[in-house]
Amino acid sequence: MSIPVKQLASGISVLLFFFLLVQPVGASAATLEGAVEPAASEISPTADTADTVAGEAAANDDSPNWAESTLTGDWGGKRKQLHAAGVQADLLYTADFLHNSSGGLKSGGTYVGHVDLILQLDGEKLIGWQGGSAYLQLISNGGGRFNLNYLGSLMGADNFEAPVNRTGLFKAWLQQSFLDDKASIRIGLYPIDSEFYVTDSSGVFLHPSFGMAAEAASFGSLAGPSIYPTSAYGARFRIDPDPAWYAMLAITRGIPSDRVASAGPNISWHNSSGSMLIGEFGFSPVKAGLFNDRPSEPAKQGDDFAPISKVALGLWRFTPQYPQLIAVDAAGEALSATHWGAYLLAEQSVYRIPESNRDVALFVRYGFTDGTTSLLAYSVSAGLSYRGPFSGREKDAFGIAATRAHVGPQGRIQLASDAGTALSSTNETVLEMTYRAQLAPGMVLQPVVQRVLNPALHLANAIVAGVRLQLSF
Repeated sequence: MSIPVKQLASGISVLLFFFLLVQPVGASAATLEGAVEPAASEISPTADTADTVAGEAAANDDSPNWAESTLTGDWGGKRKQLHAAGVQADLLYTADFLHNSSGGLKSGGTYVGHVDLILQLDGEKLIGWQGGSAYLQLISNGGGRFNLNYLGSLMGADNFEAPVNRTGLFKAWLQQSFLDDKASIRIGLYPIDSEFYVTDSSGVFLHPSFGMAAEAASFGSLAGPSIYPTSAYGARFRIDPDPAWYAMLAITRGIPSDRVASAGPNISWHNSSGSMLIGEFGFSPVKAGLFNDRPSEPAKQGDDFAPISKVALGLWRFTPQYPQLIAVDAAGEALSATHWGAYLLAEQSVYRIPESNRDVALFVRYGFTDGTTSLLAYSVSAGLSYRGPFSGREKDAFGIAATRAHVGPQGRIQLASDAGTALSSTNETVLEMTYRAQLAPGMVLQPVVQRVLNPALHLANAIVAGVRLQLSF
């Protein structure tokens, strides 16, 4: 495959400019050194972390502080006993209410519901399996189809909306760590958007493209990736040779394009279309000491501030080759091409309120595809998240971000044919602003506004407003 040099060069230039521009302000060497990156998102449909629902660890042991992060607390000490035995169970309920006031397909709104039941097992505590762990997640979708019935966007509007409501197993993997926990292998039902193409600072947003970006999440003419809401079997290898560096490689089965509308059951190795191979290489500038005058100086005692800091490069491809969208040979047969893509991302905490866990982080992401086997040729997104925007509300978050998806020439011809009308643009753009407020332990309320420009490239601009309620039990 030949990489579009101009696109790759422009993406690298954006990242270089980003890091020259956003060197951290107000974060001393002592506060940044030795910090650990936070979870990708507290509300992501695919996040693999106890922090998703369990919150911060207690001071004297590794047990989560359920009293501060859930509605039901420690169950009279039962949760702590289970955790000590290697078992952690969590239940989340999310309800989204979205309304389109103008543009798109039509005015109106609906409710989108989602339930997560998560079981995490520590193999060493449970059965003496050193370096072993397991993860099980069941999901249940409910409610209506906001984007399908009201908006009509190519990129969607809500990261919990699924084509068809279903209840079933979403993730189920075993992991073996080795080399003193510097490397690990996962095998099982594995959605790639749980670890790949992830930025922590974009996790506050509801729009799907701030999870795995639109061009990588979209399906090609034959198949698409193992992502929410339908997962496939696969394996992932990760190595962290140094706290500042990591590399990941995964292979999963492809989700057939003709199964997209049904949302699946999970796809077996035989009941699928080809395979997807994806790799990502990244590092943390803060952990590498690039933004630290005295990298050897330890953090102040009791300072648990975790700055966001990551730069990553990813590359993915599917096999076998896919038919192109509309290109044909002299005999009228569809031409084939490799369905592949690449991405660059960067995020960085740029300002910290002194002696607090409140900070401002910026992110930028750019990804592109081969442009012939799927609608989207590339996408770009950028934004800001502010953790703890007000004194005394460190668990709140404010975010504002924009994302744009560009449709390639073949994709535009296909879209115009499907719509039966001329297109008004080559790009779809979304601006989102949101505020995530923790009303009580385990209860989050999050209003959101989205401005959608050129949905599906031919519909009128839309304004979407809504609210998310999330409960952790």
